[in-house]
Amino acid sequence: MSDLLIGRLIKELRKKNNMTMVDFAKKIKISQPSLSKIESGRQEVSFSLLEAICHEFGITRSQFFKILERDSIYHQTSSALDFEESVDANKEIEHKIGEIVSKMTFEQKRALYIFLFSSSKE
Repeated sequence: MSDLLIGRLIKELRKKNNMTMVDFAKKIKISQPSLSKIESGRQEVSFSLLEAICHEFGITRSQFFKILERDSIYHQTSSALDFEESVDANKEIEHKIGEIVSKMTFEQKRALYIFLFSSSKE
């Protein structure tokens, strides 16, 4: 994961928790300029600092990385596809899904089928 994506997530979580940069920087015991560099992806986050950040947000490191991964996948797919509702967009989405599915193992395809089938019942 890139420093930029990590920084963006930290900024997003900070804002969701209604904290200013100054207040949050004090809580995690770094300077406001350092937090600014982290949020803009210009400074790496150490393991111990990430632990403090997660503690302040009330999440585990595992939860942090799950959010980061989900956001990363969302940004990759939404930037790769034009989601305007049109015949071309629909064909492009079907093509991309076909490419992804064609690379899956049998077990992955089976799990996807079960997931989709259970979702369509609701």
